[in-house]
Amino acid sequence: MTPGEIVPLSFNGGLVALSFLVAVLGSYVAMLAAAGIRAETRDGEIRIGYILIGAVAMGGVGVWSMHFIGMQAQNLPFEVGYQLGLTVLSFLVAAGLSGWAFWFIGRERFTFFRCLTGGAAAGLGVVAMHYVGMSAMRMPAVLLWNLPMVVLSAFIAVIAASAALWLAFNTQNERQRFGSAVLMALAICGMHYTGAAAGTVVCTAAREYASLQIGGVMLPYIAFALSAATMLLMRWHLQRASRRFRARTARRIDSIIESAPMASPGRLPGSAAGPG
Repeated sequence: MTPGEIVPLSFNGGLVALSFLVAVLGSYVAMLAAAGIRAETRDGEIRIGYILIGAVAMGGVGVWSMHFIGMQAQNLPFEVGYQLGLTVLSFLVAAGLSGWAFWFIGRERFTFFRCLTGGAAAGLGVVAMHYVGMSAMRMPAVLLWNLPMVVLSAFIAVIAASAALWLAFNTQNERQRFGSAVLMALAICGMHYTGAAAGTVVCTAAREYASLQIGGVMLPYIAFALSAATMLLMRWHLQRASRRFRARTARRIDSIIESAPMASPGRLPGSAAGPG
């Protein structure tokens, strides 16, 4: 394409589906982390492992990995690279604010206000991640932004994150968690593709970039590796949590046995009843 031409907005259906599946995976693991926070929190103290899992699952897999697979899904007539520093920053923003939201909501009794505050933080993290990630793109083109669409994408992100956190801390069984993960993934993808539609790609002359870049073709593999690492981390932490639970249960049983009063021995059968 020649400089000045606008690239039509279109997507590869297979990669769009893959981005959705990755969002479902991250959302489901985030649901499990929220359940762990709800079950394990004692006296305002939250186990850091669950916070890390929730942060990486929601911000890292559900949002960050989905974003870059979704960017690969957009049909562009040229190769796109991503500036390394901004790409790493986008991950830290998404995971950091997601982790803060899990910590803020989980450290005290669940309330609508705490959910809304955490959802606003997580949603703004999604928005910041998306547009920082977009600014990391290195290509022979520029992006012209449609402000109302940008605002709409931010609104979707905040509402979706608030709803996702409410679901995460109120689901009770596996069926509900899976359904909630699908709804969360739909919201994440809705925000992403609304944000993608907010930027019009206009071709320019080829440019050279001196900064270190990640090739676009590598990003789906990076996203997959991140997803696999998250699942391994979750499995390791669940094993530790199971051992802690068994040890705590054993200690409680021992404490009950030791504190129970000893029953006084009864009279032996056939003993004398007393003077008659």
